[in-house]
Amino acid sequence: MRRTDPERGLPSLAVSRHERRRALVAGKVRVRAMPPQFWIWAVVVLGAVLSVYAWVAARNLGQMRAHVMAKQRAVAKVLGPTLVPFSEKIEGWARELAAHSGPTVVGPGWNYDSMAQAPGVYLRIRLENARDAKSLRKAAVRSLLDGFTACFFRNTRGYDPSQGQPCISSADCKPHYLCNEYQVCVEPPRPYNMRLLYRALRVLSTEWTDELHLADSDLAVTAYERDLDSVTHRDVPIALDILAQARFATIVVDEPPPNGLPPKEPGDLETPEEQGQRLPHFARIGIWRVSDGAQLVNLRAWAEGRLIAAGPASAGLSEQSVAAQARQANSCALALQVRGLQAPANEP
Repeated sequence: MRRTDPERGLPSLAVSRHERRRALVAGKVRVRAMPPQFWIWAVVVLGAVLSVYAWVAARNLGQMRAHVMAKQRAVAKVLGPTLVPFSEKIEGWARELAAHSGPTVVGPGWNYDSMAQAPGVYLRIRLENARDAKSLRKAAVRSLLDGFTACFFRNTRGYDPSQGQPCISSADCKPHYLCNEYQVCVEPPRPYNMRLLYRALRVLSTEWTDELHLADSDLAVTAYERDLDSVTHRDVPIALDILAQARFATIVVDEPPPNGLPPKEPGDLETPEEQGQRLPHFARIGIWRVSDGAQLVNLRAWAEGRLIAAGPASAGLSEQSVAAQARQANSCALALQVRGLQAPANEP
C-alpha cells in the first residue's frame, strides 16, 4: 500500500493553504480592505499636487501676459505721438462730413491733376457708421480700395493690385510689402487705405487687451504675441512712412439707398457696404489737405453708373460678377463727378 507524503511545515500553515485553495476554487477570495486613513491621505496629497500645478501654471501664464503687455506699451510709445493723432483727425473729418453734407464746396488750392498723383489716405464708410468714434473704427477695417479709387487716383507705380506673391498676412511678404485685400503681396498702395492703419492700431485697442486677459492657455497668449510682433515689424513702419508723406485725405460716406438695403439671401456673402455701393444712392465726398486741415472739396453726389461692354454680351456672368460690376460703375461715376469739379475762379 502506497503511503501518502506527509504535510510539510507546521499544521496550521497547511490548514491555511487548504482554505486558500478552496476559496480560489469557489471564487470567494477576500481582499483586505485598506484603512480609511490611506484614502484620506491619498486625496489630500493629490489635491495638494493639483493645487501646486495650477498655481505654477497660472503664475507662468500671468508672466507671459505681462511680457506681452510690456511689448504692447512699447509699441504704444511709437504709435501714440503719430498714428493715434492722425487717426483721430481723420475720424473728426469723417464725422463732420456725415453730420453736415452742406452745399458743394471747392476750396482754394484744389487741383485734381496734382492731387490724383500725390500720396494720401482714403477712407470709405456708411453714413450710419460715422456717428461716433467706436462704430467708425469698426467700420474702417472694412474700407477697401474700390471703384472710386480706381477711377479717381492715378496708379503711378504701374502694377496690378491683384497680381503678386500669394499671402495670408503681411508676415508672408518681404520687407516693405503688404498683404492687400486680394491676398497678394504688393507695395503700399496709393492712396493708403485707412483700413491698414486701423489694423495696426487694433493691437492698442481695449478689445485686444481684454481678449489677451481672457486667453487661458500658453498657446493663446503666444498667438497674441505673434499678432503684436507682426503688426510691429510690418504694419507700423509702413504706416509711419506713408503717413509722414500723406498730403491729402479723401473720405467717402455712403448714404443708404432710397429704398434701403435688400434682404440678404441664404449664402449671400455680400457685406452691407457692398450692398449699398451696388445700388444707386447718394454719397458725400470730402477731401482735406493734411498739412493745415483745409477742406478742398465737399460734395454730395448721386452714385449711379452703367458699364458698357466692349466685347460680347455678359449674359453668362454670375450674380457676384454682376454685383461687382454695379459697384464698380456706381463708384466710378461718383469719382468722375469729383474729377469734373473746377477750381475757384480766382485760382491760377
